[in-house]
Amino acid sequence: MFAKIENRLKQSLLKAEGFLKTDIRYIAKQGSWLAGGEVLNNILGLILIIAFGNLVPAATYGTYKYVLSIYGIFSLFGLSGSGPAIIKTVAEGNENIYSPAIKVQIKWALLGSLSLILIASYYFINNNFMLGYCFIIAALALPFFESLNTYQHILAGKKRFDLQITYYTGTRLVSALSLIAVIFFTKNVLAILAAYFLPYIIANLLFGSLALKKIELNDKFDPTSITYIKHLSFINIISFVVSYLDGIIIFHFLGPVQLAVYSIASAPASRVQSFFSIVPELSLPKYGERPVEEIREGLSKKVLKSIVICTLIVIAFVSVIPFFFKWFLPKYIGSIFYAQLLAIPLIWYPLSLFSRVLLAKGATKFMFRIGLLSSIPQLVIMLLAIYYYGLMGAIVGRIIVSGMTYPLVYYYFKKL
Repeated sequence: MFAKIENRLKQSLLKAEGFLKTDIRYIAKQGSWLAGGEVLNNILGLILIIAFGNLVPAATYGTYKYVLSIYGIFSLFGLSGSGPAIIKTVAEGNENIYSPAIKVQIKWALLGSLSLILIASYYFINNNFMLGYCFIIAALALPFFESLNTYQHILAGKKRFDLQITYYTGTRLVSALSLIAVIFFTKNVLAILAAYFLPYIIANLLFGSLALKKIELNDKFDPTSITYIKHLSFINIISFVVSYLDGIIIFHFLGPVQLAVYSIASAPASRVQSFFSIVPELSLPKYGERPVEEIREGLSKKVLKSIVICTLIVIAFVSVIPFFFKWFLPKYIGSIFYAQLLAIPLIWYPLSLFSRVLLAKGATKFMFRIGLLSSIPQLVIMLLAIYYYGLMGAIVGRIIVSGMTYPLVYYYFKKL
């Protein structure tokens, strides 16, 4: 019986490979770990959103998201481009990257901490002690919050997705349970921020040490990998500002309650996108091993077919959204239409495979041009859209900017 099931599964995978012209068996084998992990992480994420939406006042949640938006921008100093760069260098066989990567990330992150302390000082001077202490907490967390996650990228580069997902899920579980426990007993934004940062840092420290004991790493180190980390982080500057700027502008012009509405509306699509990211995540180490000519052949057709599949998923997703909000987030019924609109960019998410090829091949010059040419118009669009049209402007602006990068990415992909 089991032999028949296994045989039918293999035949189905072969048919899927014929349709998408890609290594579906690799995705099925390795992606099963990522898919399982994403299912669990998405469940945790949705539980958190439901908890925030029902237990925390909108103004408090909006303030919490505002602090995280400011934090997100200054986390750039922690070298946000480290993930793809570490995956790339490990996939190429240069595995002695853990300590050098963490050291350089912490070193640069201290500049971000200093910036957050200056912001905290501004709020203290203006007698807003609550926000002042919020940014002190963020400043203390910044050097360690992402840097201790380096082991995750090493595991991805080694294609040990089993360990990566096991420990990442464990980290998310510790973080989510801590947050839920805190917001159940208190609505204090300082306590909520501490519960967001501290358990995640401790869990990464613990699981990172456990994970690295279970894999063998050679002593090869490529000094250019540190340069690549810095280059990718520099390239990400404007795009990071754009991705977090909407929350900051909404908070200042529309207030924390509207930011809470926007954040809740964004959450379902973000959960689905994290699931979609499995294939690009699997592709990065594979692309690093293969010649460009081999990758280029047929990738466009794969992407187009994937877009068709994503479109069908989005249609189903949009139809389910109203029921999700009515059952689990009744206080945010007004966010339903916004949440449906924010699902639109999921349709063209498969285009991100082209950018993965550029990352895998270390095309920093092309990536810099893409970041510069696309991000400045995105920044202007988001500023004007939110300023003139409020929350709906933020939604429509986000949809517009989500697709602006891909034509440039495709252009430079063809130039590789």
